[in-house]
Amino acid sequence: MHADTDSRLGLDDVRQVEADTSRFRALDYRYGGGRCADAVAAHRISASRLLARDCGDSVRRRLCTALADLTNLVGWTAFDAGRADLAHAAFDGALSLASTAEDDVLVSNICYRKGRVFLHHGRSRAALGAFRRGERAAESGGSPLMLSVLRANMAWAYAQLGDSGQATRRLGRARAAFDAADPADVPPYAAFFGETDLMAMAGTVHNELAATVDPGHAVAAISELTDVVASYPREMARSKAFCLTMLATSHLVDGDADRSVEVADSVLAGAPSLNSARLTDRLRPLWAQAHLRRANADARDLADRIADLRTAA
Repeated sequence: MHADTDSRLGLDDVRQVEADTSRFRALDYRYGGGRCADAVAAHRISASRLLARDCGDSVRRRLCTALADLTNLVGWTAFDAGRADLAHAAFDGALSLASTAEDDVLVSNICYRKGRVFLHHGRSRAALGAFRRGERAAESGGSPLMLSVLRANMAWAYAQLGDSGQATRRLGRARAAFDAADPADVPPYAAFFGETDLMAMAGTVHNELAATVDPGHAVAAISELTDVVASYPREMARSKAFCLTMLATSHLVDGDADRSVEVADSVLAGAPSLNSARLTDRLRPLWAQAHLRRANADARDLADRIADLRTAA
C-alpha cells in the first residue's frame, strides 16, 4: 500500500513502485501475461495516484520513469494475454510518461514492445516504423544494448517481408551494437537481452526466412535455436517455449518430422501452465508446416494436436 496522498513523496515510495514492477515482470516471464495482466493493470492505477503528491523535481522525474516502466509492463502483459488494443493504449501512455521523464532509453524500449505487437499480427511495416523510432531514441539515449534489441527485431520484420539481405544486415548491426554495450549498464526492462536472446533472435530470423525465402535457412535456425533452448533458465519458460516452437518448425521445414514432433511435445505439454495467448498464436506456423505434410502420419498427428490446443485456448 502507498502512503497517504497528502504526505510528501519520497524516494522510498518510488523504489517501492520499481520493486513491484520487478516482481510482476518476473511473474510474466515465468508464467505468462495471462497470469498477472489484471493485477499489473490494477496496480498501475493505484501507483499512478502518486503523481498527485508533492515532491522535488528529481523525485518527480524518477517517479515518471518508474510509472512509465510499470505502464510498459501493463502493455506487455496485455499483449501476452491477447489484448492488442489495450497493449497499444498502455504503450502510448508509457511513452508519454517516459518523454516527460526525458528518458530516451526507456522510450526506445517501449517502441520495441509496441513494434512487437505489430510484428505478432503480421504488420511488418508498421513494426519497422516503431522500431525505427525506437532506434532513434536509443541512439539519443546512448544505449548500444537497446540498439541491438531494435536492430535484431528489425531483422525479424524484414524476414517476414522476405527481404533476406536487409534481415542479414540488421542482424550484423545488432551483433555489433551488442558487443559495444556495457554489461554493467543495463536497465531492468532490458535485462532479458543477453547473449542467449541475441542468438534466439538470429534463430528466429532464419526460421522466418526458411518459410518466406529459402528452406535452406532452416539449417542455421536449427543450430542456433538448439543452443538457445539449452541455455534458457527456468525463469524464462515462455521464451524457451517460443524457441522450441520455432525449432520444431525448422525441423519440419528441414524434412525431419520425427525430431519436430519430439521437440513439439515439450511445448504442447507445457502450454497450459504458460498462460500466454502469444504462445498459442505462435504455434500457427508450426501447424501450417505440419498441415502441409499431412501425408506423413507424425506431421498429421502434430497438426491435429495443435488444432485441438488452439481450439481449447
